[in-house]
Amino acid sequence: MIPAKKKEPSATSLEIQEDLSRDAIVTAFQNAMADHLRFHIPGTSINEETLLATDYLNQFHELVKLLEALPVDPSGFAADLKSWHAVDYEEHFDRAETGNNSLATAAYRRAPEMVRRQFDAAVARLQGEALRLVGSVGRSLDNSDLEMTCSGAASRLRVLIDDASAIANGYLPEGGGSKDTTPNRVTIDTLFRLRRS
Repeated sequence: MIPAKKKEPSATSLEIQEDLSRDAIVTAFQNAMADHLRFHIPGTSINEETLLATDYLNQFHELVKLLEALPVDPSGFAADLKSWHAVDYEEHFDRAETGNNSLATAAYRRAPEMVRRQFDAAVARLQGEALRLVGSVGRSLDNSDLEMTCSGAASRLRVLIDDASAIANGYLPEGGGSKDTTPNRVTIDTLFRLRRS
């Protein structure tokens, strides 16, 4: 009896099929997790498409309100301004007193990669600018143009908050694979607001 020839590994060998199936399993698991999270999202402030919550941006809205109040009572609000600092997304929801903290954090971790990358970049710009403006306004507390400085800082922050909020709500910057043509509108609106401020 002639021994059977050993088959050379081919593109359809078991080892390659196992690797492909592992990738498929990982993808299927990730999709199932995202679908599971989306099932629990209705009734919360988390966007079902992006899996992001604009509640995170509340800390920046509070800074805008502080900047608006500062010229009225600089000495009364100076300590609040100097102690202000941004927290990251997960830390914000760890501290928040809402019933959706764990869901918001889990959803953020499962957000579509491109959306999360663009949101994180927008938040990084917002955090950096907020800290710069806090320092700048802090140095202007005794100046006569404090109201103008605070007004300009608040306007600048509103633009950056709107940009991050737009991404969290599914409107990605141009070239970001948005769901419609709104990203162009967001970009144009942002430019006009910057020119006016």
